[in-house]
Amino acid sequence: MMTSFESIEFLQELSETDQDWIFQSGNEVQVISGTQIISQGVPLDKIFILLQGLLTVHVDEFPEHELSFIGPGEFIGEMAFLEEQQPTATVKAKENSLLLEIRTDLLAAKLKSSAAFSARFHAALARLMARRLRNNSSLFQPKLGQEIPQDAEIATELSESLSRFKNLFLRAEEMERTSEGGLTEDFSREFVDFVYQLEGQVNELIGSESPLSSVRCDHLGRQLMTELLPYLLMTRVGERSYSKPRGYAGDYQTIEWIYQNEPSGYGELGSLMDSAVLGLSCARAVRNRRGLVAHQIERARALRPGQPIEITSLACGPARELFDHYQAHGSSSEVQSHLVDIDQQALEFVGQWSKDLGLDSKIDLHHLNLVYLSLGRGELKLVPQDLVYSIGLIDYFGDEFVIRFLNFIYGILRPGGRVVLGNFHTSNRSRAIMDHLFDWKLIHRDEDDMNRIFRASLFGRECSEILYEDQKLNMFACCEKEV
Repeated sequence: MMTSFESIEFLQELSETDQDWIFQSGNEVQVISGTQIISQGVPLDKIFILLQGLLTVHVDEFPEHELSFIGPGEFIGEMAFLEEQQPTATVKAKENSLLLEIRTDLLAAKLKSSAAFSARFHAALARLMARRLRNNSSLFQPKLGQEIPQDAEIATELSESLSRFKNLFLRAEEMERTSEGGLTEDFSREFVDFVYQLEGQVNELIGSESPLSSVRCDHLGRQLMTELLPYLLMTRVGERSYSKPRGYAGDYQTIEWIYQNEPSGYGELGSLMDSAVLGLSCARAVRNRRGLVAHQIERARALRPGQPIEITSLACGPARELFDHYQAHGSSSEVQSHLVDIDQQALEFVGQWSKDLGLDSKIDLHHLNLVYLSLGRGELKLVPQDLVYSIGLIDYFGDEFVIRFLNFIYGILRPGGRVVLGNFHTSNRSRAIMDHLFDWKLIHRDEDDMNRIFRASLFGRECSEILYEDQKLNMFACCEKEV
């Protein structure tokens, strides 16, 4: 056993403790030639590592066609596990084989309980899957003959773009390995620019305005994710967006990294991929909103010069826009801030910043559930507020909640006070990438949607102003409480 186990490249990228856990948690299974190990469409409760032998991959549409072969050291069933989906192919033993099977519930619990193990496991798996996918033909191809011409054309266009992406990545690997100085600035810029173009193409082909049905868009989106996930998991931002350690995409740490705009990942190639992720339109829009909200803070101050200004950030995250203000104006600023978030770690993060900058007297923190507050199941005691804003919350919720949320905000605003609510616009060119690759699904809205919601709330009228960050992907609906 140990001889075959030690030869598995994936495991060599883990710590000895990690390897011991996998070895102790798994069971060796002998299978004879012809045994069906994974069945297409049948949920998995185990994943496998092939120790000895040879396996083949098939799909139901072409049962006699061997799409690919799986040799020793390969994972089987990892994509279904990662995606929490049923397997999209059948795997059979081509010859008598030896496998190590690991229960998915045990692995999921281990990944959840140990952040360090999770990080090392995903990084190692990303390397393995990246190598595998770069050597395989596109997963879009097998079904093309069954699709209508328009569908086949779109799938082919996506496949060709993915091939160009993989070729660029191969160039990056070669440059990293052979060049004394590593990746050049020109190449890095070329790579990031291509991913930016790919983002727009994906949105055009399988986004909300696609000529294909939503079912086909979702199907192609899942295949796109299968192709690109190994590369995504090599990045800092991408891996966190996908793994969701705080339970949702776009948590405070993800937003903070986007604000910092300092690429990091698994080695130089991971950093290159992270640069591409940070160059996506959605990431640029997030960075832009920081300045837009800072301007709203200055607007509130200008309306009441020399007077104390009360400002509340709901679902505050890292609250960089407020710290930008305090770093610009010092502790003498007349702004008193109230930061509300359900995530205790987010509050601890901003609390540490507040302490380091000597702002304890200017910033107070509230660990509260905004859903409960909006439903009247809790209380936030504040003096009447000059500005209440929330820039990363309502596009996770339906209209009914947003109306209740606005009613809550109306109750804590002073007469003449302003609310600013951020929502990704329906024109978001990152939408398809966010939906299918990052599993960062949002409710997109347009101007009519926001006006309708405000009319239905206690504000009782349309937005007084709708603002946009420079990318025009993030929309900010503003309204004042009547005097």
